[in-house]
Amino acid sequence: MTRRVRAFVAMMMAAAVAACSGGGDEPTGPQQPPPPPPPPAAVATVELTPANATVYAGRTMTLTATLKDVNGNTLTNRAITWASSAEGTVSVNAQGVITGVAIGDAIVTATSEGKSAQSNVSVSQVPVARVSIENVNTILQLGGTAALTGITWDDRNERLLGRSITWSSNKPNVASVDPQSGLVMAKAGGQAIITAVSESKTAEVTLTVNVPVHTVQVVAAVDTIEAYDVLQLGAITRDANTNILTGRTITWTSSDPAVASIDANTGLLTGIDRGTVTLTATSEGKQGTAKLVVVIKYRSVTSGTMHACDIASGGIVWCWGLNGNEGRIGDAVLGANSFSSVPLQLPGNLRFAQIATFGRHTCGVTKQDGKLYCWGANSWYQLGSGTNISQSYTPVAVSTNQSFRKVAVGSDHSCGITVSNKLYCWGNNDWRQLGTGNNTVAQTPVAIAVPGDVADVEAGPGFTCAVTMFGKTYCWGANSIGQVGDGGQISYGNAFVALPSEVVGGLSMKQVDAGNQFACGLTQNGAAYCWGSNNGKFGNGPGNDSSSPKAVSGGINFASISTGYGHSCGVATNAELWCWGSNGNGQLGVALPNSTVPVRAANNMLASEVSAAGIGTGSGAHTCAISQDRLTVQCFGRNDVGQLGNGLTTTSTAVNSSPVIVAGQKPLPKN
Repeated sequence: MTRRVRAFVAMMMAAAVAACSGGGDEPTGPQQPPPPPPPPAAVATVELTPANATVYAGRTMTLTATLKDVNGNTLTNRAITWASSAEGTVSVNAQGVITGVAIGDAIVTATSEGKSAQSNVSVSQVPVARVSIENVNTILQLGGTAALTGITWDDRNERLLGRSITWSSNKPNVASVDPQSGLVMAKAGGQAIITAVSESKTAEVTLTVNVPVHTVQVVAAVDTIEAYDVLQLGAITRDANTNILTGRTITWTSSDPAVASIDANTGLLTGIDRGTVTLTATSEGKQGTAKLVVVIKYRSVTSGTMHACDIASGGIVWCWGLNGNEGRIGDAVLGANSFSSVPLQLPGNLRFAQIATFGRHTCGVTKQDGKLYCWGANSWYQLGSGTNISQSYTPVAVSTNQSFRKVAVGSDHSCGITVSNKLYCWGNNDWRQLGTGNNTVAQTPVAIAVPGDVADVEAGPGFTCAVTMFGKTYCWGANSIGQVGDGGQISYGNAFVALPSEVVGGLSMKQVDAGNQFACGLTQNGAAYCWGSNNGKFGNGPGNDSSSPKAVSGGINFASISTGYGHSCGVATNAELWCWGSNGNGQLGVALPNSTVPVRAANNMLASEVSAAGIGTGSGAHTCAISQDRLTVQCFGRNDVGQLGNGLTTTSTAVNSSPVIVAGQKPLPKN
């Protein structure tokens, strides 16, 4: 009989006894204690997860044991015993945490109340997550070696030891590497990529093999530069086999920084002054050199009554001759007899692209921003500053916001062409030389209504001429001897034209110049024509004054022309210099009397520009021209106040027909 059955029988017998005694609420005997609780259910099964586990050597994992009774209910708080079949491979603690001890396999068993389960555990090596290369010297010299070190890392960024690394080079002819040790040997110039591989993870490093520099060659686009110009020098480095080497450090020096300076790192050269300089490039102890000539060139020349100015390299203006009471050459020492027979640098540190003078004042267009500045006499507001100053030996700004590309100067008025090809004039207007339609003096520039955009303008004593972009020529102002070119009757009186009037003849011009009571222009093909006061100034032989253009003799094709007081000069398209007219002081550049037709001038000089002195007051009787190579300005003619600029003076009647180089200027040195 089972325990439960026996308990039930006893309980029924007790109830029967109570019934026989008559029942009731009162107990008939002592109470029995309640039965004890049933015992806990026994462990029927053990389940262990995961049943198959993998753990890395040196790392841990927790196994989970689940206990159940016969009815499949999960049991808790039961003692579990853990064991490993190979503690040297996998160890396990009382909480079921296994540790990979060594690579291999083991069975871990969990036991409770005689029931157990097992997990098959495999221990494997921690894989390589990345590879790095250390002890890297990325630049090797030819024949040199480098021992590279590879390091393997796991996914926790912990260093792994004992892992195999294989090395390779993509260019073993440049740099070879031992596959096992990582020892690199530099074999040829160039670059090679060295790769380290471990368990499919890679790392790379680029190595450069330097071949020693054997020669250095300096490379310059030219062998002559202009002062204030810059030139980028280069250097080619080669090995002993003449192979070009790249990426080498070059250091630059100049033998004379006062002639030309050079940036030590970049090789950017800046011309400073005339002379010859040696430039040296140094790389890895080897040197290469080149000689360079620095020259000063002249970009513009203009002759006034008894003075002249030019623009040297860098836009620097130099003037010489009579300074007078007006400071026309920029000298602070004023006086009727103040002059300099050598060039003086214009004060103010301005840089000019073009200058013009005629009488007692000069104007220029600045190089960088096209602004106008003037200096000298201001008796008729010809400086354009809008002030009442009588003169200024230093340049003063013309009062305008416009930017200009050209300026022209008359005896006491000035004109300029803006960058948008519009014409403005200012100064004296007694002879309507401003072209405004009235005789009102202009203290500052006023717009002139020339039909069409203006290509060229020139001012003379009391009149002005301009050429439009379409080749039409207009003149206005004093017209007593037909200098306006209107084809009308010459009055030889106080005649004037107040507005721009087209020059007759229908010639298509490209340039015009205004002299003393006459003007000359060049057609598109370089033919020269003159009109106004003649007396030999037309260059077509003896003839009368004319209010319509007359062709200059000789059939010369001119590139430019300049008219003066009693003479004119032109530069032909082949650079020959031709002059004609008065020659009392040798201003034609020939030892001849006056010439009414063009003659080769200045010892057959080849020129790029020419300027003839223009005003009779003070005898405008000299000429200055820039040589074809623009290295010198040469002058000839009258020189009583140093207007030839050669450091000497002569009497006012002396004939100086041979050109002299302005002091301080030099041609290219002879080889």
